[in-house]
Amino acid sequence: MKRLGSISQPIPLAKLAYEKLRDSILDGSLQPGEIYNEKNLAEELGISRTPVREALLELSAQGLVIFLPRRGIIIRHFTKRDIEEVFELRNVIEIAVVERVAENYQKYNLKKLQKTIEKQKKTIKNQNYIDFLHVDRIFHISLCEMYGNRRLIAIMENIRDLIQIMGSEALKDPKRMEEVIDEHQKVLDFISKGLKLEAREAMEYHLERSKKAVLQYHHDSTE
Repeated sequence: MKRLGSISQPIPLAKLAYEKLRDSILDGSLQPGEIYNEKNLAEELGISRTPVREALLELSAQGLVIFLPRRGIIIRHFTKRDIEEVFELRNVIEIAVVERVAENYQKYNLKKLQKTIEKQKKTIKNQNYIDFLHVDRIFHISLCEMYGNRRLIAIMENIRDLIQIMGSEALKDPKRMEEVIDEHQKVLDFISKGLKLEAREAMEYHLERSKKAVLQYHHDSTE
């Protein structure tokens, strides 16, 4: 007699709430510096407060929200020091990644990276900066996946969330979007030739330019 397969468990409400709240933070629907009420968020999502609180605790652990006693939660507003620290981490991780990938470039399917660059070009034509940020994430995470360290990928996913919040306004500038594409292309061109030092320098330049763009917006918004 053929055995019955097990019934798949539905996705927990806390996970669904986490994904919805995280997406709302990343796309700007929930604004940094604004205070939100846990009960109201639960009502908007149409679920009880318990899964919403679980989701908020996870977002808090990732540094995206802060609990305010007896007031609610606030979407994290990042300081200049926060930005510099996050980009310092990016440098440590992504320079190591690009060096290893360049050293072993023949092992990897680099066409995926080229496709992300082509997709970024299309997002500029469509003036869709949200999609641009999404594809930008794919480019950098794809490099980390080639590195092959699962924990490093998880760390980079969290860093990319922070970068998206910090840098979304900076990347609304079409000029910076064009620059990012050129910088990505140079990184990939050097990797494709196995030029480790040049690939490293190209990534360092890209990250430094990105940090300056984010800091420039941060400076302008706090004047």
